[in-house]
Amino acid sequence: MAVTAKVLEQAILALGRDTALLARFRADPAGVGAGLGLDAEWAGVIADGRRDRLRSAGVVDGITILVSRWFADDLGDSTSASRFHVEHAAPPPDPDVPANLVFAGGCSHVPDLLARPEIDPADGVARLTGAYRRLGERIAAADPDVLLVTADCHFQSFRTGAFVVGTAASHTGSMEFFKRPDLDLALTGAPAFARAIVDAVRAEGMEVEEADRVDLDHGLIVPLRQVLPRPGLPVVPIITQPARTFSPFGARAFGEVLRTVLETRGERVAMLATGGLSHWLDPGKFGGVDVEFDTYILEMLQAGRGNDLGNLEPYPLLDHGQYEFLNWLIMLGLVGPGVPAEVLAYEPMEASGGGWTVVDLPLPERPARAGREEHAHA
Repeated sequence: MAVTAKVLEQAILALGRDTALLARFRADPAGVGAGLGLDAEWAGVIADGRRDRLRSAGVVDGITILVSRWFADDLGDSTSASRFHVEHAAPPPDPDVPANLVFAGGCSHVPDLLARPEIDPADGVARLTGAYRRLGERIAAADPDVLLVTADCHFQSFRTGAFVVGTAASHTGSMEFFKRPDLDLALTGAPAFARAIVDAVRAEGMEVEEADRVDLDHGLIVPLRQVLPRPGLPVVPIITQPARTFSPFGARAFGEVLRTVLETRGERVAMLATGGLSHWLDPGKFGGVDVEFDTYILEMLQAGRGNDLGNLEPYPLLDHGQYEFLNWLIMLGLVGPGVPAEVLAYEPMEASGGGWTVVDLPLPERPARAGREEHAHA
């Protein structure tokens, strides 16, 4: 049996509940660990208190700290580091993608890319723009009936700190705040689908705000002006962080609820996440790019481990300028673990203020729609 994050968590909790078992484990990690489903390598990781390995395997930090501060009596957690690396020894589960999810991916929504691209290096802008074009071609080839798209709140005022679902029949807006009112967008909504999302989230006991008005800003205009496959494609906007609330775990859980919605509907669904990677709006910090942590995020996605990022304590993501990654975790929760990503572009651009990326998650091949020509004119 593969040593998964769940196996690791259960083994650590079992040791924490039984001091006699823990004493035997510390004397013979491999032998006692075998009875807990651990191989010799992972038994040694736990015995040595190597929290960075456990975290990279998807174990939450509230559990990893047991192996150092309690199991090894390291009261100050002094032997641990905050290193991040991609764990390959604990394989992700096999993919289990909803049958009618036909596309999933993510891209940044940097306003300067459309409003004033000349401020960034021309070659980087060209690579990024080309990646958007390729992503748009893949969405078009997937032939969806509806597009779900996430973006964080920028200028609007909503009533709560919950995730927001736009339920209107249409959505409009422009980039007037960036001196470009000519960069506008009008979208067709999907009220019935949006209502199904709201109902499903509430049925799970989770908070969600429904909004009959979502004013489009650069968070949706920048990506959708480049990748929307056809003007009338119905779109459900999902807005995160209206009060700068931040829960990676909650974002992933929201995405997992979307799976239940797809199971009850017949539409071919595409899901697009927008935002970052590293990106700071703090006074005095704008323009910083954390290439090292961005690379870690992208490597986790490429390894099919993006969902594990929802197990991080909020601080690491916030500290590395990754607050927009909530938008991606909703998409990853919908897709489920085990789907390796293809990074189409990554460009660290200080002038426009972040590490910008375009990513596709190639899904299992779906059957082509019958009667596509009739659908196009329906």
